[in-house]
Amino acid sequence: MPRHARGLVSGMILLLCPALAPAQQADEVAYVKALMTRIQPVSFAKSKELCGLLGRNTKGNLGTSDIRIGTYDGCYIPPVPDKLDVIATFHTHSTYSRTYLSEFPSIQDIEADIYNGLDGYIATPGGRLWFHDISERRVTQICSTGCLPQDPRFDKEDHDPAKISYSYAEMRKLFPGP
Repeated sequence: MPRHARGLVSGMILLLCPALAPAQQADEVAYVKALMTRIQPVSFAKSKELCGLLGRNTKGNLGTSDIRIGTYDGCYIPPVPDKLDVIATFHTHSTYSRTYLSEFPSIQDIEADIYNGLDGYIATPGGRLWFHDISERRVTQICSTGCLPQDPRFDKEDHDPAKISYSYAEMRKLFPGP
C-alpha cells in the first residue's frame, strides 16, 4: 500500500504502539529491526557504515536493495533495484566514538533523506533505532539503547539523547554548521 494511502492504518498502529512514528507499519519496523540486528555486527567489525534501500516487491513483501559498505562516517545509497517500490533508506552508524554524536541521526542523514524524498532508519552503536519521517521533518527513537546489537566499546553515559523525538530545528541546534 502506498505511504500516502496508509494514514488510517498508521493512525491505528500509533494508538496500539505509541513508539511507532505515524508513517510506519508494524511489519516494516519488525523487518528493519531484524535487518539491523543482522548488519550491526558487520558494521562494528568493519568500522564502517552499511546502508541500503527498503521497499516492497511486486507481491507487497518487504525487501532491500544490495547493502553497501561505506566509510567510517558515511555511505552512498545504492541505485534503486528493479521491482522494488522504495519506501525508506537505512544505515548503521559504524562504531562508537567519543568524537561523533553517533547516537543521534546527523543533519547529513536528515538532509540526504529529504533530498532523496525518502524516510530513513538509522541504527546507532548503542543499539538504538531511529526513524526519520521526512513529511514531519522529525526523528524519533523506535527503540532505545540495547534494542539492537551494541558496539562493545559503547559508553552509555556519553552522548545520551535526552529526548526520544527531535524536530529538524532541534537537530540543527545539536549539529550546528553551514
